[in-house]
Amino acid sequence: MTGEGRRDDHQVWQRPEHGDKYWPARKPLNAAETPRHAPVRPQGSYAVIVRLLWDSWEELVPGTANRWADGRVLVTVKPPNAPSNVTELLCWLRQEDVYRTIPRRPRPGGSAR
Repeated sequence: MTGEGRRDDHQVWQRPEHGDKYWPARKPLNAAETPRHAPVRPQGSYAVIVRLLWDSWEELVPGTANRWADGRVLVTVKPPNAPSNVTELLCWLRQEDVYRTIPRRPRPGGSAR
């Protein structure tokens, strides 16, 4: 073989950039402790909406629920406005902070029924 026709423009694998620099802190204020009996294997992969609480604001972002135990859910969240090759935020949250649909909030100035 002479090597004719071979391409030398192959992509070299690069380690993903760490996503921590795209978050305001290493973990949100509402991060929960790891459950005592945390599952070792993923229990599923469900698209969820995650409530993250930071020092001066809260935000709802899309994420994935992978494991759950003792009222806590392990979620992975990609940083908003970050390149697609960054690592995700991985943390345990209380189940009250993880939603399958957008949470309902009272209307401003509306009466409660």
